[in-house]
Amino acid sequence: MPSPSDSVGAQGLGLPAQALFEPKSVAVVGVPRTPRPGQLFLQALLDPGYGGRIYPVNPNAQEILELPCYPSVTSLPEAVDLAIIVVPAAAAVSVVRECAEKGVRAAVVFTAGFSELGTEEGRAREAELVAAARHGRLRLVGPNCMGAYVPKSGLGSFPAMPSEQGPIAFVSQSGSLSNGLVWGGAERGLAFSKVISVGNQADLEISDFLEYLAEDPETEIIAAYVEGARDGRRLWQALAEAARRKHLVVWKVGRTRSGARAASSHTGSLAGEAEVWSGLLRQAGALQVGDLEELLDTLVALRYLGRPSGRRMAIVTGPGGPAVSAADACEEAGLELAELSPETQARLREVIGSTGTSGRNPVDIGLVLGGVTEMYRGAVEATIGDAGVDAAVVIGGAARGQGWQGHIEAMGRLARAAAKPILQVSFGPGDPTLDRTLAQEGIPSFRSAERALRAYARVRRERD
Repeated sequence: MPSPSDSVGAQGLGLPAQALFEPKSVAVVGVPRTPRPGQLFLQALLDPGYGGRIYPVNPNAQEILELPCYPSVTSLPEAVDLAIIVVPAAAAVSVVRECAEKGVRAAVVFTAGFSELGTEEGRAREAELVAAARHGRLRLVGPNCMGAYVPKSGLGSFPAMPSEQGPIAFVSQSGSLSNGLVWGGAERGLAFSKVISVGNQADLEISDFLEYLAEDPETEIIAAYVEGARDGRRLWQALAEAARRKHLVVWKVGRTRSGARAASSHTGSLAGEAEVWSGLLRQAGALQVGDLEELLDTLVALRYLGRPSGRRMAIVTGPGGPAVSAADACEEAGLELAELSPETQARLREVIGSTGTSGRNPVDIGLVLGGVTEMYRGAVEATIGDAGVDAAVVIGGAARGQGWQGHIEAMGRLARAAAKPILQVSFGPGDPTLDRTLAQEGIPSFRSAERALRAYARVRRERD
């Protein structure tokens, strides 16, 4: 395999990793003078604090967002590393040609109106776009995409994106989904190394980025949203290599006739048959998910659980009803309820008493009016210390402002001491502050026991 800095793409030219992910200079070509969608890309560079040189390009403006404006790419004082192109479709080909002749190495084409239209005119215009790039050594991301978000270098695909860098990378054919995953992930303690929206894949494809990310030292977990591929064999090879080197999670859409039609109109992709894709992903060793919830849950589990090996689960809860549902979910996910030892059950009786409670698994501590943090701590400590327990799911604990910080710290200490996973389930719409605090203690959080158990089982299957 080539190194990340010189991965070879389908067109025989290297993926310009430095220009795409760590550019020293960026031009936003066609940026409007007023706050319209195209101006978001310029604001996205200013908000996270991109430290390189920024050049707005608009022939009808002297200054935009307090930055001096240039009339054309050819008038720029240097060949920028990265051009973000937001001009109308009719002008995109000539702008790409200018970039190529100027010596620009990489361009993100936000503009739509190409093969995703499903027309001969759209396909022909997209072919012209790639041909124009070949006037130099210019590589294209898109068209019809949001480009790259790289916290390390301050690149954003939308204003005010999180600045924290993490070990997760995401490659997506949907730009809005890539931004949504970043925001949803941040609420649950996830941070990203690189997020790339590839759109129509007229030039650089998902495969190019998978090959790069498989060797990227800043990436430990790779996720991909795939509508279709121009070269299915190459994509499978890239997926297999990525799964061999890193955790890999794939959300494949276009599995039904309706979905396939939607994928074609979205990015011009050929979706393929569901059974074929499912079989290919299994062979590649990828973890498959079916929606955004599953994708987020799986990334949370991978980030904070790694590769759990055991299937014997303990459930500790205050509310009784969710315990029954969790027991069902445990078996349905291919896991099993751990059989607690007599010694553990005796310890639990000392901690939680006997009225309205259960020292068996699921462990029901009952209605607690005071000392809830200590009650949960004692119950989880007894349970997670049992040799027959591989992991624990804790449902509830304390409300915010009622000892929740103490509960979080206790769960973190217990997980580290036992060297076993603890998964926290909280009720309600979720509280990003609590979720992030749990993540800081190495405790993944979920909105239901069912989602927690399914995520645990999914990442555990990666070992099989």
